[in-house]
Amino acid sequence: MGNYCSSSQKKDKDNASEKSEDSPAYHLADKSQQQDESKPPPLAQPEPEINSDINGIIKANDVCGGRLNSTNQSGDSISPSPICISAPVDISSLLNLPQNLTALYGRPTVSRRTEKDKKIVLYVLAADDSYQVERGILHNLQSSLQENYRYKGFEIHVSDIHVSENYSKTNTYDLNNWVDGPLEAQCGHHLAANCLAEITRHSDSYVIPILFLNTTLGDPLLPLTIESQDFANAISTADNCGKLLLEKWFVLDEKSQPSCYRLKSIKVEKENIAAIDEELNSLMLCLVEIFTKELRDSYLTTVVEQEINNTVLMSQELAKRCIWIQNMSSQTKSEENMTATDVEMNRRLSNIHNDLKTQLAEKHILKMPVASQQQQEQFQLALETALSFEIDAIVDEHTSKFQIPHCTFGVERRLFIELEETNRHSQILNQNCANFSVIENIKNYLTGNSSSPLIVYGKNGSGKSVLSAKIAQSIHTWIPECSFVLRYANLTPTSSDITSILSTITEQISVLLKDSPIECIHTQQSYSKLLNRLIQKAKHQIVILIDSVDKLHDIRDIDWLPTTLVNNVKIILTVTSTSSNLDDLELSTPFLKALKINISAQNFLFLSSFTQEQWEDVLDNGSGAIQLPEAWKKADEKTPIQAKILWWLAWLGQRKLENLSISYISEKVFEILENEFGVTFVKYLITLITASRDGLLETEIIEMLKSCKYIEGSIIRLWTKFSWMMGPLLLHNKNIKIMDTVIIMVAEKRYESDMECAHKILHDYFVKQPNIYYDKKQKTKCYNTRKFLELPYHSYKIDKKEFETSQYLTNLEWIHDKINSTGCVQFLFDIYLVSLPIKHAQLSPSSYVQKLEDHLEFLIKFIQIHFKSLNYDAQQLYSLLSTFIKVQLTNQNEIENNTIINKWKKAIEEGNIMRIERLNIDDNNSNEAESTIEDCESNKNGYDFLINTNKDEKFVVSLSTDREEICVWNVLKCTKVRTFKQVPSPTSVCPVGDYDLAVLCKREIRIIDLNEGKFKVTLKGVMNQKMPYFGLHDSQHLVCLSRNRMYVNLMNMESGDCVTTFKAGEDRFLNSLLVSGDGRILVCGDETQKPFPLLVWHLTQRKLLYDLRIPHHDFITSLSAITYEGSYVCVVAKELNEPAPNFIVVYDLQSGTLFKKWKPSCNTVSLAISQANTCVIAGLEDARILIWDLVTGNCRCSLIGHNAPVTLLKLDPLGKVLLSGDNEGRDRSIRLWELSSGTSLSVYTPPKQITACELTSNGKFITLALKNTQKLVTLQLINGSGENAINETNDENAIFGEKENDGKVFNLDIYVIVKQSKKYCYQSASPVEQPVAQYLSESKNNIERVKMEFSERAPYFVFGVHDIHPCHIEYP
Repeated sequence: MGNYCSSSQKKDKDNASEKSEDSPAYHLADKSQQQDESKPPPLAQPEPEINSDINGIIKANDVCGGRLNSTNQSGDSISPSPICISAPVDISSLLNLPQNLTALYGRPTVSRRTEKDKKIVLYVLAADDSYQVERGILHNLQSSLQENYRYKGFEIHVSDIHVSENYSKTNTYDLNNWVDGPLEAQCGHHLAANCLAEITRHSDSYVIPILFLNTTLGDPLLPLTIESQDFANAISTADNCGKLLLEKWFVLDEKSQPSCYRLKSIKVEKENIAAIDEELNSLMLCLVEIFTKELRDSYLTTVVEQEINNTVLMSQELAKRCIWIQNMSSQTKSEENMTATDVEMNRRLSNIHNDLKTQLAEKHILKMPVASQQQQEQFQLALETALSFEIDAIVDEHTSKFQIPHCTFGVERRLFIELEETNRHSQILNQNCANFSVIENIKNYLTGNSSSPLIVYGKNGSGKSVLSAKIAQSIHTWIPECSFVLRYANLTPTSSDITSILSTITEQISVLLKDSPIECIHTQQSYSKLLNRLIQKAKHQIVILIDSVDKLHDIRDIDWLPTTLVNNVKIILTVTSTSSNLDDLELSTPFLKALKINISAQNFLFLSSFTQEQWEDVLDNGSGAIQLPEAWKKADEKTPIQAKILWWLAWLGQRKLENLSISYISEKVFEILENEFGVTFVKYLITLITASRDGLLETEIIEMLKSCKYIEGSIIRLWTKFSWMMGPLLLHNKNIKIMDTVIIMVAEKRYESDMECAHKILHDYFVKQPNIYYDKKQKTKCYNTRKFLELPYHSYKIDKKEFETSQYLTNLEWIHDKINSTGCVQFLFDIYLVSLPIKHAQLSPSSYVQKLEDHLEFLIKFIQIHFKSLNYDAQQLYSLLSTFIKVQLTNQNEIENNTIINKWKKAIEEGNIMRIERLNIDDNNSNEAESTIEDCESNKNGYDFLINTNKDEKFVVSLSTDREEICVWNVLKCTKVRTFKQVPSPTSVCPVGDYDLAVLCKREIRIIDLNEGKFKVTLKGVMNQKMPYFGLHDSQHLVCLSRNRMYVNLMNMESGDCVTTFKAGEDRFLNSLLVSGDGRILVCGDETQKPFPLLVWHLTQRKLLYDLRIPHHDFITSLSAITYEGSYVCVVAKELNEPAPNFIVVYDLQSGTLFKKWKPSCNTVSLAISQANTCVIAGLEDARILIWDLVTGNCRCSLIGHNAPVTLLKLDPLGKVLLSGDNEGRDRSIRLWELSSGTSLSVYTPPKQITACELTSNGKFITLALKNTQKLVTLQLINGSGENAINETNDENAIFGEKENDGKVFNLDIYVIVKQSKKYCYQSASPVEQPVAQYLSESKNNIERVKMEFSERAPYFVFGVHDIHPCHIEYP
């Protein structure tokens, strides 16, 4: 028994707008204007080299098969939904995408806070190197904290520069290093400059300040600069001795703006150190005495004061996190021995203490002695508790602000990661400048009528990436309504080869065009075909820009590139050329040659070097304190990377260069580093970074440095100083990398002999790590993405011969976890390593130098076909691979004896893996994915509805409205056992008894005998056109909404007559109809009265039981469900005139009272209720599924896995297994869940959109109807032992009804009496057959009855050949 009810209602979301900021293109500085000293030098950021990783977090109770399960919780209803993917921007109403998809427009989200790295830095602030015990405990805690939070994808790093080596100076002002290092580090400020640089370096991370401060501020620092006016006042106030000291040690710097007096940096001879130190102490005392209190606060400071001022006292966020540790045993200096300097230090110390007590929480001030072991343990516990609390808050903050929401409306999450990284990289690049004289040409191209792509070419380091970022920044000023698609080559895994770039570009454009979701095989040819199709379909302006496309590893030709464009689509490519002459491109790579041949010369733009005027402006446009030699302005190459290195050299005080060529100054970089840190340290560190596949995390670098026996001293000190000095030439973008390919190539050549050793070190480091990190309860896990990304690469580098048969390419468990962690692209890269020359051993399918082994070719083909399905959820690997092996074994004899493939087959069959497998594998071919490109918008060959038969679950009924066809299928065989054609416009069906079927034909209900293939009766009356709802009461009766929707008819299905009607009152219009499974209870919604009530009838007693309503609320009756016996009904309600999300109410129909009420954090879009598990299931618009306990009212669990609103919830006949999905096809996958535990049983992503589905008891079999596909798909749930989930015999030979009718096709023709003048003639929708003619001629009574009911207004009358009564009259 069942019912037919209305579809779910749709809700529109508003798109808030926010105007993006635009920065101007490059322009020459006005030499007449004074420059701001604080302005950083405008240096171009070159192209990136290495990919970044994807952090794969899974919240699940996982088993060997890698299930994606629920997160049990009790308070999910009040938890906030994840934030949208990007902040609201000035989005045109032309496209009107959901808020979560606004990032796809390609607008720069400058107003949105850039995502912070998933790194938590415990930064130590200290006056000296005391507190050794406490700091030792902190360093020991780092390891345990790291283990506790790895499963959430966070790294914990301790940054402690205040080590003994930095306080080993023999004099107060560190005169041994008085002139060493950058300008801001000279004159005793080396440690202070290092500390401030470290704080700045971690600005994109989460910093927890750990302050060790009690009775001293440490050694004082002389001011590096004094403003001219303040210096003049000091001179006038000082005595003669003071004047001499001031004039000796401070010199006027007129180039600084405003002008100031700068502390003199002179080399101090060893024998003069003591005297100079005493003289500087006198200078400090002089400044203390002559400066006012305000000036002392401005100019006189210490290292720890600068740290505190730049962290705790500058940021409320850091003040909230700061932990202040005080040592109770510290002694205060006696006042009797104090100098004026000591008094001043005490005053500032007192001020700092007062400020800290005001800013910090009392619980974050730890005053605990650590003299004994017990005290140390107590201190460790207190510190760990405080840190854990702050780290938990940081993790929650990061999740709420930056986590990509579960609901992406079917768009792959990796695309949003790509867009986030692209936007982040553009913001970094936009801080730089380069020669953009071509910017006007690009603007003209974008706003012009060119129908070909634009090629911008230039030499290495010419600033092509910066140009791309500037275009992204300005394009919406030039073309406000355009959508911008930008990719930086090799920025992320999905932008590391042209196939993957085309994949993300086509997906982005497909969403922008609101095109139907399309499944493509992961090949250039497939995506190119789709891209051309989308371009032709574009109705608004779309601009595609791929930066450094020639750097992609699989670029060989331009077959993928649309060379003829429609007017509103533009494509820009930037490429590297060694020559400025366009004719010489033909002598370059085959790719550049192909571009030259196929694209007009007028569509090529050369990105030239700086002009002399621009070059001089770039070198002059820095800090006034750093002056570059005039000789440097005569450099020949004049490129941004050259300018950046020259500025770095000048910053370090290197002004004497033999040569200004990029190659020479790049070598100079490493010479300077080796002189400062030693060859061993630099060689070890640089080779590790350059040998890594994707850069290194800071914690990884520290751990490997600590394990190196050749490096002495404090590793933290060495690393922080190296990061500071190398800073401008390093990329700290999550992973640490060298920032430019030019410097990378120099490093690889310089340390070539040590690269193999670096690969061995990296291999040994990652191989020791676990594949998966778990929380303490072993419930939530996070894949060790770094290991999956790096280990195969270094394993290949160490042993190339054995790699193709290693576990990284043959072990299914590793492959499953690798794809889940990093995606299919990275696994394909591992395969392509085998086939590439050593020089290019990174990746590429089109660069084979030899034929791959059969099992690798097999894997490539498998992943290309199932690319999107595996990226969606690699849990499908085993089921898809099992089916694929079976298909390929029937087609390819050569793989039948392949040992590895047979090993996979056996492992899947015998393994403890819960999975869904497709039964009709004969129909599972690779062409299915491609076919959707042509017919994705049509369902003329598919089915619209599926439902199990009452007689046997092994048979299912399908319905096609367009083809006017109803079929009965054998689920196990996937074959038709009955076909009924010429059924007039069927839209819904309901099984009646063993073999009968109630069919909604247009506005009539007809009863069909599925066994004998004939119409039995047509129920009298017609249904409402918009709401033709009906449901089953018992085997002889059904209820249906009347034509005027004012009452419900109880119809006899044998006679076709109306037995009785149910009516609640006059002029009450009903808008839904819901019947309990046993047919006793009827629930209808009433849209007439306010608020909308629910009307409950007892069909057997034939009376109205309840008129249910909630003041000021409406019931959304399209979202309702009822238990089988009609004891409870749940429905979604909406508060009137309030924007709050809707909520769920449950009524006890035995008493008519409100039983439960739940308010999820967002709208409910689907609803189901299970009597067997006493729970209500709600599908939410944020892609979650909540299971509510009917008894306790608590939320049992939240099921996570879908990426679109869950609009489909279907229970198996026993109410134990839940099938979930999205009716609109944005998320094409279905998931099976065990309701009692919330466990994910399996997931399946079909090659096309699902239009209908049905499942048998316990989810044993699932039947799917795919869009525009004539054959149904049957899936079987297999348990971990390789057997069916239910231990029953599969009866594939079951018979439906009479055996002689098996496989028959029945024509249920419809005939029309057409009125022509005053005569009647007979026509048929199909040719009139003899039995029909005989029926019409002999059945005069029927004809007379037709005439009697035939209206003078009607042009025709319709009836069926098996009808006893006429069907209905249709009016014009």
